[in-house]
Amino acid sequence: MSSQPAKLNYFFGKGYRDLGNTIKDNFILLWRSIRKCARRIKDIGLGGFTPLGAIKIGYNVGLLLCICFISTAVCLAFSVVHVVLTLAMMLVVYVLFSLLWLLDTVMCKIRQIASSCPQCQRKFALPYYRCSCGRIHTKLKPSRYGILKRVCLCGRKLPTTFFNGRQRLNALCPNCKFNLKGGGFNTDISIPVLGGPSSGKTCFINMGLAELEAIAGPEFGFDFEYIDQGAGTGNYKADIAELRKGRLPAKTSEMQLVYSTFYFSPQKSKVRNKVSLCDVGGEVYAVNKGIDKQVGFSVANGYLMIIDPLSIETFRQQLERNKTDLSKYRASSMPIDEVLSILITTVENMRNLTAKQKIDKNLAIVFTKCDIPELDELIGEKAINDNALGKSKKVKMEVCNKLCEEFLINNDEAAFVNIVKTKFTNVQYFTSSALGHNEDGTAFKSSGVADPILWLIDKQSPTIDFAKHWNK
Repeated sequence: MSSQPAKLNYFFGKGYRDLGNTIKDNFILLWRSIRKCARRIKDIGLGGFTPLGAIKIGYNVGLLLCICFISTAVCLAFSVVHVVLTLAMMLVVYVLFSLLWLLDTVMCKIRQIASSCPQCQRKFALPYYRCSCGRIHTKLKPSRYGILKRVCLCGRKLPTTFFNGRQRLNALCPNCKFNLKGGGFNTDISIPVLGGPSSGKTCFINMGLAELEAIAGPEFGFDFEYIDQGAGTGNYKADIAELRKGRLPAKTSEMQLVYSTFYFSPQKSKVRNKVSLCDVGGEVYAVNKGIDKQVGFSVANGYLMIIDPLSIETFRQQLERNKTDLSKYRASSMPIDEVLSILITTVENMRNLTAKQKIDKNLAIVFTKCDIPELDELIGEKAINDNALGKSKKVKMEVCNKLCEEFLINNDEAAFVNIVKTKFTNVQYFTSSALGHNEDGTAFKSSGVADPILWLIDKQSPTIDFAKHWNK
C-alpha cells in the first residue's frame, strides 16, 4: 500500500516496537544486575581475604548464579509468554481487520458501488478523500493505518469504511481531483445518449428527467434528486424552466460528454442509484472528431440512441411527397447508420474488442419526434395500441420492437436492424415525443421519454426491479 498522510495503527507499528523494547529493557536490567554482582565480588576480593569477606563473596556468587540462571530463565519465560499473548492479540486484530476489509470490498462489489467523474469521464470504485486539513488520502480503507478509523497527520480521525461514515467525507476523482457529490457511496449508472446534430438529445434528456421527477414518488415510491455538479455538467433546472415556458433550450455544443446526474432510488435506501445521462454535441459524430476521447463510452452501463425519423431519407421523402410541412421541425441530416457505426467502432477500440465480439451492454433505441404527422400511425402510441390494446406494457414493448424494425426495414434501413442485433446483447426500441408539438409559445408536453431511461436503469441496478411496472 502506498504511503498515506496518516499515523500507523498501534498494532501495525508501535505495538512491535513496544514489545521489542519491553523484552530488551528486561534483559538490560538483568545484565546490569550481573555486572553489579561481578563488581561486588571483585571489590571484596581486592580488599583481602577475611571470614566476613568470604561470606560476602559467597552471597554475591550465589546471587550471581541465581540471576544468571533462575532470573534469566524466568525472564525468558515471561518474554515468551509476552510475545505469544501480544502476537495472539495482534492476530485477532489482523483477522478482524481482514474480515472488515473483505466485507467492505464484497459489499461494494455486490452493490456495484462506484463513481463516475463528469470531468475526465473515468469510473472508479473508491474515490480519494480530502481531510479538513487539506491532506488527500488515496486509499481510505481498513489498512495498517487504521481499521475502523485512521488518524490523519493533523490528528483528525477519519472513518475507513462506508459502514461507519466514509461517504460523509469530501470525495475526489482519483484521476483529475474533481469534487464528487455523495462521497462515492452509490451505485453508478452512466448512460451516454447518442444521436446526430438536431436529433433532439438535449430536449429528450431534460424532459426525461422532468418525467422521472414527477413519477418517482407517486408511481414507484422512489426519491428523485437532481445533482448540480457545477460548470461543464448538465443544466437541468434552467433548461426545464425554459421548456415549461414553451421555449427550446440551447442545444448541446460541448465537444465532450456533459453529465446530467440524479439520484433515483427507493426511499430510505442506504445505497442510492446515481444515474448520469451523458450528452455530447452531435457535431462530434458528424465530423468524427473527438469521439475517441470520450472515455465515458468505454465505461458506460448502457447506451440510449436517439433516432430522428426525419434523418431516414426514404421516410422524409415520403412525407415530402405527401406535402407534409417539415419546415417547423429541426431535422437531423446525419444518417442513423453512421451514428451507430461510430458508436460501435469507438467502443470496440476502447475495449479492445474484435469485430466478431458483441458489446455486452444494453441498448435502448428511441424514435423521438413521434408528433410528426403519419408517424403515430406507423410506430407511435396509436399503432402500438392497435396491435396490443389492453395488453401489459411488456407486451407493448415487444410490439414496439416489431413495428420499429418493420419501419426501418421498409425504409431501407435493414442493415441498421441487422447490425444492432449482431453487436448488442439486449436491444429495446421505444417511441416518444420529447416536446409534444412544435414551438408555439405554449408549454411542451412529453410522452414516452421516461420508459427508455427506466428500462436501462432496471437492467443495471441491483436494488431495482420494475417487473410490476412492465407487467401492468
